[in-house]
Amino acid sequence: MPGTDGLAAADAGLAEAMEAMDQGFLWLDEKLVVRGHNQAYRRLLGLDGAQQFIGRPYAEVIRILLKRGEFFDAGNHDVFVAERLKPLEKGETRHFERVRPNGTVLRISAVPLQSGGYVYTFLDVTRETRSLEEVRRNGKSTVVAMANFAEHRDKDTGVHVLRVAPLVGQTARELQRRGSFPAILDETFIEHIATASILHDVGKITTPDRILLKAGPLTDEEREIIKLHTAVGTQLLKQANLMMGDSRYMQLGAEIAHTHHEWFDGNGYPNGLSGDAIPLAGRICAVADVFDALTSRRPYKEPWSAARAVDLIRQQSGTQFDPMVVEAFVDVIRERETVSLVQWSDSMSVGNTHIDEQHMILIDTINQLASAEAQNDRNVVAMIIDELVGYAAFHFHFEEQLMESCGYAQLDSHRRIHQGFVHWVSNVREEFSYHRRTQLGERILGFLRDWLRDHILGEDQLYRPFLPNKDAG
Repeated sequence: MPGTDGLAAADAGLAEAMEAMDQGFLWLDEKLVVRGHNQAYRRLLGLDGAQQFIGRPYAEVIRILLKRGEFFDAGNHDVFVAERLKPLEKGETRHFERVRPNGTVLRISAVPLQSGGYVYTFLDVTRETRSLEEVRRNGKSTVVAMANFAEHRDKDTGVHVLRVAPLVGQTARELQRRGSFPAILDETFIEHIATASILHDVGKITTPDRILLKAGPLTDEEREIIKLHTAVGTQLLKQANLMMGDSRYMQLGAEIAHTHHEWFDGNGYPNGLSGDAIPLAGRICAVADVFDALTSRRPYKEPWSAARAVDLIRQQSGTQFDPMVVEAFVDVIRERETVSLVQWSDSMSVGNTHIDEQHMILIDTINQLASAEAQNDRNVVAMIIDELVGYAAFHFHFEEQLMESCGYAQLDSHRRIHQGFVHWVSNVREEFSYHRRTQLGERILGFLRDWLRDHILGEDQLYRPFLPNKDAG
């Protein structure tokens, strides 16, 4: 056996090596008492003092970090500490990521030792995760830009694709909760299908205005022409996928574009597919697409209520739509209605049909955001924040054009208010994305609620007397 001096030298050498590591190191004994940590651990967590936690229970360390605000939305501290210790007391191996308040992303592993206790390792992966987020955002921006080319001609459907996306994501999530389609519905699929669904109508870029914007019913010939958008969209997205080198967004987008008008009973188009022969992505998007189309204004119809649209979708279960998807979708709509931050009232009307409906959509979007937050579904929250940014910009542009056309003198001031709101929401989106927040929190939701309600009832009422009639615009 090596002598005592040799063991001491080995221990000293090991300690020196641990101090030199870039990876943070925390050692707990079998009683979950801190026995050691290195310089990288202290640096990554912003701690002072080399021996600060040595000999102290790990529960105390967590409480100290809690008091200094290290954890987002921790809630009850006693419960939080107990939850953090539970896996350790069971001897479980854990791998997870955590974002510090300063935005640093830590990849953390907790591995039990055979002799008892734990070794924690901490790796700073901020640059890696931000690069991945940039790739994801750039991919999504490409998807949205492509979809907007097809939607830009119609002021009433310009953000239809953004409204469909969270509905698709939430329905996929609900199906997963029910244990449906386990071979398909994983986290990656749910994230990708929501974004890919934005591309479902991209083929309409070639549909003539005389058909796309027609106020009356279509002739048989016009109906056949508009049906071509499924094949056109599929071809466009397949070509884009080849150029992008197998993008999952484009692959799923092409699948959805091609199949979201197929019927469950085989009476849809373009190929008359039925049942499980229709890809799940197409079946989910079909329901969300019809619901949003029914509840939105179109050149040929007034918007339906959500209840009326749900009734029609239920009637079409088993014929046009997959019954399992319908059941999940109806639960999503029901869940949305349980959370309401803002309620529309007649006092909010500015006397213009388009503006009032857009305000209703903004109110509904904020309520959807609160609903997704209540369900703790980060991916859907992210989708709805994107929808809010996109729709707010669309609405403000429309409203400002209307105010300009009626000679409203305070347009510049009103425009600055709009710009400030879009800037604020965009910053919230950046913080949520890059700081990897799991939730927005009551402060942000409360601000959205109060700003929108006060703005509609306040500044927006000031230009009402200048409108020529209630249907202006």
